Amino acid sequence: MISFPEPDVGRASGYRAAGYWRDDTIAGLVAHVATSVPSKIAVRDASGASITYAELQRNSRSIARFLAEAGVGQGDIVTVCLPNWWQVVAIFLGVIRIGAVLNPVPTTYGRADLAYVLGKCRSKALFVPGRFRSVDYSKLVVALDVSIPVIQVGDTREPFGISFSDALKVEPIDGEVNLSADDPVAVLFTSGTEAKPKGAVHTHNTILFGERAMASALGIDASDIAFMASPISHATGFLHGVVMTLTTGGTLSLLDVFSGAAAANQMRDHRCTWTMGATPFLSDVADALASSSYRLPDLRYFLCGGAPVPEALVRRATQISLRILSIYGSTESPPHTIVHPDDPVENAWTTDGRPLDGIEVGIVSDGRDFLPLEETGEERSRGPNTCLGYLDEPGLTAKDFDADGWYYSGDLARQLPDGSIRIAGRLKDIIVRGGQNISAREIEEYLIAHTAVQVVSLVGVPHERLGETSCAVVVAKTGHALTLAELVAFLNQKGIARFKLPERLEIWPGLTTTPSGKIQKFLIRNMLNEQLGKASR
Repeated sequence: MISFPEPDVGRASGYRAAGYWRDDTIAGLVAHVATSVPSKIAVRDASGASITYAELQRNSRSIARFLAEAGVGQGDIVTVCLPNWWQVVAIFLGVIRIGAVLNPVPTTYGRADLAYVLGKCRSKALFVPGRFRSVDYSKLVVALDVSIPVIQVGDTREPFGISFSDALKVEPIDGEVNLSADDPVAVLFTSGTEAKPKGAVHTHNTILFGERAMASALGIDASDIAFMASPISHATGFLHGVVMTLTTGGTLSLLDVFSGAAAANQMRDHRCTWTMGATPFLSDVADALASSSYRLPDLRYFLCGGAPVPEALVRRATQISLRILSIYGSTESPPHTIVHPDDPVENAWTTDGRPLDGIEVGIVSDGRDFLPLEETGEERSRGPNTCLGYLDEPGLTAKDFDADGWYYSGDLARQLPDGSIRIAGRLKDIIVRGGQNISAREIEEYLIAHTAVQVVSLVGVPHERLGETSCAVVVAKTGHALTLAELVAFLNQKGIARFKLPERLEIWPGLTTTPSGKIQKFLIRNMLNEQLGKASR
C-alpha cells in the first residue's frame, strides 16, 4: 500500500472551521448534478461525440466495477495517459468512485517518463490510447513490459490489452464507496530542478477549494461551457477543465489535436464561454480569428498562464474582442493568483494576478523573511488549495513545504501595491516550452552519457510563439563531432518525451564556471541571447 502524505491536523481544523474544507467529494458532487439534470450534456469532443450527465454516471460506474474486479481498491493508483476524448472523463470518475487515486499524465510523455511514474506510483492499472497522432501505443506498452491491466481506448493496428468498450459492458457498480473528502484523490506529476518528476498529492478538499475559489472569482456556474485544448491528463485540464466544470454542472468541450483554426471553430460551434491555455494557444487562436470574418461573442475569458503574456499579444487579442486574464500557480499550489475580470486590461501583461480569496501569497528573501512591496524574492503561497506534499519523497517535501504550510515555488517575483504579483524569473532550473516544464537537469543527465559529450548545459532561449525552447550547449570530447540530429536520435532511443528534446545545439570549447565548478548558466543565456539579437538584425 502506498504511503501518502497526510494533512496537518491544525491547519485542517482551521480550514474546516472557516468552511474552506467540507465533506464533499468530486464524485459525489458530479453524481448530484447527474441526479438534478440527467439529460444535460456533460462532455463534448472534437469527434462529434457528446455524453449526458446520466450517461457519464452509468459509464463511470461500469469502469468502477471493472477496476474493482481487476483488483484495484481504495488507495491504489491508476495511471491514465489519454488525449482529450470524452472517454477519459468517464475513466477519471470511475477511478475515484471506488476510492482509487487518479494519476493523469499527458500523452507527450515518452517511454522513460511513463515507466518512471508507473514505478513511482506502483500503479495497479494503465489506460492508454490505441493510437494517437503518430504513436502506436501497442509498441509502447510492449516496451514498458508491465504486468498490470492495460486498457486500450480507441483503435490500433495491433490490438493489445483490454478494450475500453469491453470495460463499458461490465454491469455498473451499485452503491457508493465510503469516501472521505480528506482522502488522496490525485497524484499530479510536475517537473522542477530535480532530475525526476515529483508527484504532488491532492485530496478532494485541496482540489475542490481551489476550483470553488476560481469559479467564484470568474463567476463560473452551471450555465458555462468550458473549452479545453490543454491536456486534461495534465493539471490545468484535469483541475479546471474536468473538475471545475463538472462539479458546477457546466458543459466541457474537448479538443484533442490543437490548431488555432480548429480551436476557434469549436469554441464558436459549441458556444464556449471561457477557456484556458498557454501563450501559444492564445497566439494561434488570435491569428485564426484575425484572418477570418467571425468572432467568439460567447467567450467571456481566455485565461493564459505558464509564462508572462506579452503585451503585444494581449493588445492583438483585445482587438478581436478576446478578454485575456493572466493566471499563475503550480501543480503543488494550483492557480492562486489571477487577473480578475474587473481589473484593468493592462494587468494581463503587467501582472500575474491577485490572490484568490482564502489564499495567502508572499515574497521572501533567501532566509525566507518577508520582503516589502516591489522587492524581488522567492514567491511562496499557503492555503486550502495546497497539496499535501510529494508522493514517497519526504526530503523533497520538507524542502519545498515548511512546517507552517507555505509552499516555496522557486519563482522569483515581486508584490505590487494593489496586491498583485509579478513573476520576474526562476530559481528552479526549468525551461517552460509552450507552458510545459522541462527539467534541465533531467535532460543533462541523459546527454552526459553520450559518447561525444564531455560537458553539457541545457538552457532556455526565447521563442516568439512557445516562450522558450531548449538549447544544448556542449563541450565535445576530443576527436568527436556531434550534430543536433544525432543528439535527438540518442534521446529518442531513451524514450524521452518529444517536447523535452533540444531544438538547438551549440558546440563550445568550454563553459564558464564558478570557483566551485558550477556552470554559470546565466552567462550562457546572455551569450545566446546576444547571438540571437545579432542574427535578427
